[in-house]
Amino acid sequence: MGRNKLSNEEKTRALTLLKEGASVIRVAAEVNVTRMAIYNLKKAVESLPPGTVPPRKPGSGAPKKTSRTDKIMRREVLNDPAITAAELKKNHPALLGNVSVRTIQHRLQISLKLPTRRAAKKPLLTEAMKKKRLSFCKRYRQWTPEQWKKVMFSDESTFRLVRMASTTVRRPSDVSRYHPKYTVKTVKHPDSVMVWGGFSGNKGRGGLYFLPKNVTMKGANYIEVLRDHLLVPYAIHECEVFMQDSAPAHRSKVVQKFLTDNNIPVLDWPGNSPDLNPIENAWNEMKKAIAKKRPTNINELKQALTKLWVEMDLSYFTKLATSMPKRIGMVIQYKGNMTKY
Repeated sequence: MGRNKLSNEEKTRALTLLKEGASVIRVAAEVNVTRMAIYNLKKAVESLPPGTVPPRKPGSGAPKKTSRTDKIMRREVLNDPAITAAELKKNHPALLGNVSVRTIQHRLQISLKLPTRRAAKKPLLTEAMKKKRLSFCKRYRQWTPEQWKKVMFSDESTFRLVRMASTTVRRPSDVSRYHPKYTVKTVKHPDSVMVWGGFSGNKGRGGLYFLPKNVTMKGANYIEVLRDHLLVPYAIHECEVFMQDSAPAHRSKVVQKFLTDNNIPVLDWPGNSPDLNPIENAWNEMKKAIAKKRPTNINELKQALTKLWVEMDLSYFTKLATSMPKRIGMVIQYKGNMTKY
């Protein structure tokens, strides 16, 4: 079955064929439309001057109700990215009172190119924190990748037996959202283990240490960790400086004295800056791998983590260490704010 509507080009072609004496049946076949469309075209040109192509009739649908409010909606969304279509409707009853929430959503996504996206989770930074981050990055922006390869990066991270899965699923409309297959399983107090680790771009992975259960890292036990898991790797890796974050245990006087006594210079690391510390990427990769392995107890978790740590290739750690110039440049570009790392 042919179409009922013709484009301007098709109308011109059809009228030319009719003027040459072609039958309605032949013209309909040539243009690939219904005979009724050609009959209607002939009728439409009867009241028009010769050579005129009938204009397209106005659409029968209602005009776009939100077209005059696009600027207002765009301004509001850019000012408050978390605002919802329902809130926009509520805030502007005179303009959007008769417009459905679904229409507003469609307008935002399609016409204004402002689709809903899951927000990235990043630490909250005060102005003082941003200034410290900027100061640090400006101080070290001249460092080369080779210099960063001689840094022993370190950090602690917590690994849990039950890791939160994705909060979005694709579920058939006729299936309950409470069906076990489509729910995210949670545990109030999942077993976990805190890990300390270090690496360099020169030789790759360094020491890995598991804190005993219910033990908090403090100055005294942190010194034991450094003595047993930092001193030897630091020498073997031929490192020239040590990186640790500004956690209270790291900044304690006894720890500072220990590092000074062992001739280990320390970077003056800015607080709340996981995007600057490349070991965070290694932790994240390990957490994704652990989620797939699904260990059932702490011993299995520790064994899996140790295996993952040992199997990490030197080239991966080198890539992380030599990414520092880019990280620093991005923090400067963003004026101290968080980056994609």
